[in-house]
Amino acid sequence: MRQSRHASGWKISEVETLIGLGRRDIQRACYSGQGGVAILNPQDTAWGRRSYDLEDLAQLYVVKQYRRQGLSLPEIKVEIEAQKEAGKSIGDLLRVQVSRLKARAEDVAGQLLQAEALLAAVEGDAGALDAGASFEKLVSRHIGIRNALETDLDKAPEKDFASCIEALLCTPGLIDSPGMALAMDVWLGPGSAEMLRSAAEAASLRTQSNGGEHEQ
Repeated sequence: MRQSRHASGWKISEVETLIGLGRRDIQRACYSGQGGVAILNPQDTAWGRRSYDLEDLAQLYVVKQYRRQGLSLPEIKVEIEAQKEAGKSIGDLLRVQVSRLKARAEDVAGQLLQAEALLAAVEGDAGALDAGASFEKLVSRHIGIRNALETDLDKAPEKDFASCIEALLCTPGLIDSPGMALAMDVWLGPGSAEMLRSAAEAASLRTQSNGGEHEQ
């Protein structure tokens, strides 16, 4: 994998938030002394603090997924080193995780459809005119989710940069949806998600303020 184009990198507190891996695990994964397993070796900055680049983030993300599968850090080190000795890159390891997560997402989406369909049937009147519409929405949404998961990325509908940023600024909570902050930071650079979050909050406050003025 190419080196990150972001010279400044990320601080450990930012990595902890973006990846969702605990600070202790991050430290042990990067430490070669007693208690450490030295899975990766981030660079030290001029201030003596570690700076994590794009490849570090990718490796720590893989570490997190292995941790979710119940592996200890020493076991993860053995697994990653075995994969590297077999000629696998960090990109190869990420592709495996993408495949596994898609399978899990399809399973969770199916369970959600079952639960919501049963809830609608139990709480609603099966003979009511709007019952069919409710089930139609549930099934339609599920089909959309399945299509999104199965669609090849090269064939997926594409929004331009301006549309993506507008959606993040105008849709409350979107920047905080699972994975979005990490995606924006690796796309636009360290700290981008936080700047977008601040801008979205400011835009929301302006909208509320303007709405209040109009009501007076």
